[in-house]
Amino acid sequence: MMPDQLARQEQIAFRLAQSKRLLKAVNDPTTTERIGKLISDLEHEQAEEKEK
Repeated sequence: MMPDQLARQEQIAFRLAQSKRLLKAVNDPTTTERIGKLISDLEHEQAEEKEK
């Protein structure tokens, strides 16, 4: 695996973990929905990076 790919995967994993922690603290439904979409997008992106 190339160093850029590894760095990219680590960055996605960090952002995903950060978003999940943030989601636990949110009370506003609109913000919850937005963070949920972000998490979904990051999980999809993470799966794509692992396929490379």
